[in-house]
Amino acid sequence: MPTPGVPPTRPTRPIPSTPRARVAAGIPASADGWREWWRALAEQFDELQVLDALGPAERHDVRRQLQVESATSVMALGWLAIPVFILLMRMDLLRIAEGLLTGHSVQAWSYKVLGVAHLMVGAAAIPAFRIGRLRRRTPDEPAVTLQVIHMTLILTAAMTSSVLGLLFRGSTYGFVVAMLTGNLIYHLPYLGRWVFNAMAVTIAGLFALGVDHLLLRSVPPSPLADVTRSVELVIILLLTIMSGSVVRRQRIRSIIVEQRLSRLALVDGLTGVASRRRTEAVLEDELAVAGPTRPLSVVLVDLDAFKRVNDTYGHNAGDDVLRGVARLLQQRGRLSDTVGRWGGEEFVLVCPDTSVTGALGLAEQLRERIARQAFVGVGRQTASFGVAEAAPGEAPASLIARADAAMYAAKSAGRNRVCEAGGRSDAEG
Repeated sequence: MPTPGVPPTRPTRPIPSTPRARVAAGIPASADGWREWWRALAEQFDELQVLDALGPAERHDVRRQLQVESATSVMALGWLAIPVFILLMRMDLLRIAEGLLTGHSVQAWSYKVLGVAHLMVGAAAIPAFRIGRLRRRTPDEPAVTLQVIHMTLILTAAMTSSVLGLLFRGSTYGFVVAMLTGNLIYHLPYLGRWVFNAMAVTIAGLFALGVDHLLLRSVPPSPLADVTRSVELVIILLLTIMSGSVVRRQRIRSIIVEQRLSRLALVDGLTGVASRRRTEAVLEDELAVAGPTRPLSVVLVDLDAFKRVNDTYGHNAGDDVLRGVARLLQQRGRLSDTVGRWGGEEFVLVCPDTSVTGALGLAEQLRERIARQAFVGVGRQTASFGVAEAAPGEAPASLIARADAAMYAAKSAGRNRVCEAGGRSDAEG
């Protein structure tokens, strides 16, 4: 019975607990929930998942950018190895001066082996410099052989130093430092990095679990100390691996965003042709090399009565017409030409190595092709063309102004036609 004076309420039903909801709450309650939780955690460190979601061209561009950045990091590692190598060699020379390397004792041999490991640190700088140079020159260069040499020298030097430090000082921190430095090697591919990290964790765990005591045939002073040291070492290495993977994954995301923003600045988002900024840059570059033996022409295209299309059929239909015209201009133009959207319903073609005669012929072909095309939901659409050839030393603004004046002359003469621009002095007057 409802309570008097209290408004009735709807009966509430329990919300079913899904695996994803339990993951969000951090309470996996079943095998499926734990698998979902583990998958969600792994996604935070998996750069391949981010790359697989991209198209082939975009994935290639991202990998190239990573390679370019890796060239800088590898070169930095090479330069870093030089002062470290000098300090290590100074230490070895002091030991030699004190006579610590003479004789055949275990300590003397350990210092000799340690000196060889220090030489490997210096030698590792050579393939690092070579990898950096190759990748700066050719970003797609994998340099697998040089990577193997580099990693072999670093791993061997790190393991040698850590074993000797473990045997004679009872410490694994030398290995921790070596592996932390190794994890900074940015040029390793995805699978190679995980293989390297797995090796680091495995070797460090074996050493910390008492390999030193087995080699020395001594009794561990405290099993609890060994376990504590092992857990501490593995946790440090795992945190390093995970943080490095997260940083790299976030860098990949940043590169994707940067490249997409760059493409938005260079490509018109609606039609897919060059943006105005990109077209202006191309025009400026082409004018810089244009001359009597290399003519340059521009073709300005403006759709006739386009406002009527938007008012009658809507802006979506108008956008379809713009995309269709852009496709026609790209299909019928030459590979050397640049098709750009100048603004609104205006397009421009930058035609290098083309005289005004050739540009007029191209514009006439494009005019006829657009006039014959029936656009879905709109019907036929015409365009007016203005053509201008660059004069010696002419500025981009002047060339576009002359083509624009020719285009307006075509509209005044009845639209759906091609007009040639007057001379440079006519446009200025």
